[in-house]
Amino acid sequence: MRFFRDDRAIAEVGSRLVSTILANNAALGLTASSLGLTVAVYDGPGAPQGFSHNGDLPFYPCSVIKTFWMAAALHCLEAGGIEPHAELDRAMHDMIKWSSNTATNYIIDLVTETTGDTLLDTRELQDWVDRRSFANRWIRSFDWPEMAPINVAQKNMDDDRYGRERQLVDALGHNSLTTNATARLFHEIFAGDTFSRDSRLAMQDLLARRHDAAWVAANPNAQVTGYFGAGLPAAAKLWSKAGWTGWTGDARASYRRHDAARIEVPGLAPMILVMFTEGRRMSESTDVLPNAATTAIEMFLSVN
Repeated sequence: MRFFRDDRAIAEVGSRLVSTILANNAALGLTASSLGLTVAVYDGPGAPQGFSHNGDLPFYPCSVIKTFWMAAALHCLEAGGIEPHAELDRAMHDMIKWSSNTATNYIIDLVTETTGDTLLDTRELQDWVDRRSFANRWIRSFDWPEMAPINVAQKNMDDDRYGRERQLVDALGHNSLTTNATARLFHEIFAGDTFSRDSRLAMQDLLARRHDAAWVAANPNAQVTGYFGAGLPAAAKLWSKAGWTGWTGDARASYRRHDAARIEVPGLAPMILVMFTEGRRMSESTDVLPNAATTAIEMFLSVN
């Protein structure tokens, strides 16, 4: 069963939000098919009320994928599959707080007991692909319908892929996420009971993000400038993971700008907001996502 329930009022706001985002960014090339959006509003007990536009459409997720490896690593720690150590703590922090690809790839190697390097022959490759697919199998073991179309097996790269990493793309395709799948993971982190309390608190702590101007100015890699956090009122609380690519050498993984967040604003029910966009000018714009967050808050406050 989908994690959010339909609600007429939320659907009306969501539809207006999508229309406004498309109208505001038409000059940047944004179209209905290059936008994915999911919003879930927690205004009482039980399942949240929600809305999505292209919620089940796969997008290349950029660094939003790192939330899934965060969850998988904490699962493996609890299950005894990997041992706690200071370097893992440092990598987890840098993967989420600063979106380090190197830290992420260290965690992927630990969790899957693989390394990325030279080409493999057919037999070795099959075993390696199976081990690298661990997170796909694990996240699908919960039977959440939102997870059916996703792929989280690939490492994060700053440009094209080589050797066995290219072989993995040929075998499984690039990473892909949907806004509904991403929102579902955020729901489980903040409001679900699938993960242990300790894991949920650890993930919430990693995702917590300051967005006050002085701190952001001193920390330009904090994934606030150009993302939802830059469009929030000062009193808002933010937990988020953004993703971005320019040109990577592969058109299937280039020019994206995304954000996924839990947002708490005084006077407004907590919400999860996930937005994925494609296109060069969308990727280059630092206004699209902040403006979308501002608009969402204003619209939901108007009907609160």
